[in-house]
Amino acid sequence: MFNAELIDFKIVYNVLRGVNMQEYAILKPMEEGLKITLEEMKCTETSVYFPCNMFSLYELKSDEDISFKINLKVFTECLNIFGDDGNSSLKLSYKNPGAPLSLVMKHLEENIIVDCEINTFSTDDFPNISLAEECNLNKMVVNANIFQELLYRLDNSADEVNIKMSPDPPYFTLTATGRSGESLVTISKNSEEVFVYQCQKETEAQCLFSNLKQLLKILSYSSKISISMGETGLLGIQLVINSDEKQMYVEYYVTSLVTD
Repeated sequence: MFNAELIDFKIVYNVLRGVNMQEYAILKPMEEGLKITLEEMKCTETSVYFPCNMFSLYELKSDEDISFKINLKVFTECLNIFGDDGNSSLKLSYKNPGAPLSLVMKHLEENIIVDCEINTFSTDDFPNISLAEECNLNKMVVNANIFQELLYRLDNSADEVNIKMSPDPPYFTLTATGRSGESLVTISKNSEEVFVYQCQKETEAQCLFSNLKQLLKILSYSSKISISMGETGLLGIQLVINSDEKQMYVEYYVTSLVTD
């Protein structure tokens, strides 16, 4: 039903290791590429998109929707079987519903081949909804390094972070309250580091700081970050990661602790 081949998959391993917060993940091969999704206690959802042009071979041999659940920790451990010694290739294949996911990794210099099979499970209990539609009110696209710096400036002991987007100055604000008091950082829509700023009305979202800190693991691989919000308080974050002139994406959704 699905076959794919990839040369030098180290960046794939690094990104998946960065989002490896849950035991299981949903793999969904689509025409445009491979999507891997994690959900945490119904309050955050993380998806990684590997576009089909990243692969040297990408084939879907079924008209049916394909999705299956695997143990993400096992999957990432298999991808790291050669460690930091690069120059290796990866073949993925999935024959039919209930079949294992097959991984064939080849070390191109030493001609070592490792064949793995990972058990797959049904995805019947996973909700198939589009969260992007709820984050269609305000949007900012900014340099990923600047957003990473903003997070580091906040009080690391804080439990919660308030995120505010406004059509008026100071425009984008992050506020954290911890044991040492309140810390606040802002970024103007006129900053050279801001590529897009679209704000129809003032919106706020309050989320656990620990949820945002999870992004720090993969921000260092990112070039741009898109932050979007809707009236429900849902916060949407998309990271753009460049690899050999190709782009992959990480989408991250966090529900607000407090809504109007």
